[in-house]
Amino acid sequence: MIRTLKAPRAVALCVSSASAVAVAAVLFCGAPARAEIALTDPAKTGGWEVTTSGRVDSYVSWVVGDTVNRNGTVGPYDPAMPNGYYPVGPQVGLVGNPSPAGAIGNPQMDTHVNAPRVRGGFSSTILAFNIYKQISPNLKLTFKLGMWAGIQNGTSSISGVNVRVQNDVAPVDWREQYMKLEGPWGALWAGRLLGLFNRGGMRLNWYLIHKQGVGHPCNVDSSGTTSCGNTGVGSLHPNRNAQLAYSTPEVSGFQVTVAVLDPSMIPSPGSASTPAQWIRTPMPRFETEATFHRGTTNENEVNLFANGMTQVIGMSSEIAPIPKNPADAVSYDLAGVSANATRTVLGYGGGGWGRFHGVGAGATYWAGRGLGTANAFGNTAIDSRGNLRDHFGYLGVANYRIGNFEIASSYGASNVKQTSFDSAPPSSSDIFVLVKQVRGIAGLIAYHVGPVTFSIDGMNIRTEYYRGAVLRDNVVSGGVLGEW
Repeated sequence: MIRTLKAPRAVALCVSSASAVAVAAVLFCGAPARAEIALTDPAKTGGWEVTTSGRVDSYVSWVVGDTVNRNGTVGPYDPAMPNGYYPVGPQVGLVGNPSPAGAIGNPQMDTHVNAPRVRGGFSSTILAFNIYKQISPNLKLTFKLGMWAGIQNGTSSISGVNVRVQNDVAPVDWREQYMKLEGPWGALWAGRLLGLFNRGGMRLNWYLIHKQGVGHPCNVDSSGTTSCGNTGVGSLHPNRNAQLAYSTPEVSGFQVTVAVLDPSMIPSPGSASTPAQWIRTPMPRFETEATFHRGTTNENEVNLFANGMTQVIGMSSEIAPIPKNPADAVSYDLAGVSANATRTVLGYGGGGWGRFHGVGAGATYWAGRGLGTANAFGNTAIDSRGNLRDHFGYLGVANYRIGNFEIASSYGASNVKQTSFDSAPPSSSDIFVLVKQVRGIAGLIAYHVGPVTFSIDGMNIRTEYYRGAVLRDNVVSGGVLGEW
């Protein structure tokens, strides 16, 4: 279901890809923590009630380890490709800011990173306004406007090199803009809000560990409005999307939500010989989620969820067939892909989490075809001959809170399966390195002082590619969060 969340009601994610910084998308899920602050008196405003909620945070975050840049060298070296094989995935790879040990004379080819940053957390600065009106005894109208902002500086291209400038302006975006009309028949949602596919898994990540931390930073030089938490390392983020949705009335804790969403495109499959993209969207995307909730949020509670997604994606131009060369014993016939070809992206997931007397635990699993490592329609969704790749992921989180102290840990992994074309490309121009798995082990220690939380969190990230390369990174972050 799409639950109206109390302060900080704003909700988001991290999934911005290195190219869009912050898979930008990137990431966060909503969470109730404390009451909203009233700005109006409904008795004096014709029944209109306006409240505000939000948060500000800042963390010193240090990344040390390996990096794969957009032309990075991973896998065995190929003399025909002096820049190394083209790496495909993950969506939120760690790139940028090389350490001296990794510098090899080409800033786009450095393979090590040692980068301290001061950045925002899984969600950074949020300013939300919530507007309510009881239209009639059985009809209530809600508006939600949520503005999100980052705190860290981004990079600018200077002489072809990305440079983090000292006086950069922090990014700001209206992350949430929606209305909700509810009555005995259920609720209608309209606007831009969190999607349904793996929304439960995102909330699990938020509620039990990374609401008060950083986790995966998304990108070393990210200037995005969020970090990633476990997104890209076990959690697939639903992102915020333009949509129309309907939720049934909640009956004994059960609720079902269905939505039609603005369709998404798939980026280039990452082949030197096939620059074409799957960018035709003949149908909208459809998503659904069934939920069960019992108890008081963030106290003693049980939450279960199951969700799914489907969308048709179309090709924009023809991929020509490659006939076998009689003089070449290695080559073989390769079928083409017509300009009007379509594929159906599918995804499903489920899981649950709960709390009881200070102990919290939860797990989620997702899978599908044409997805990604951090969100659906990612850069690993399809190969260069039009075959959708299978993806799956899982995340488990444990949490314990006693008094003002809280500790948590998580283990998750996002996985990609090769297609037959991936495993036997016909020529060196089609050889690239596909990510196989991104695994993350995370931990967090926090101390709460009313609306302020001090925390230290860390994550060990292991990225494995099909041609043998294994990259290892460690992230340690510590700072403070304030909410209202």
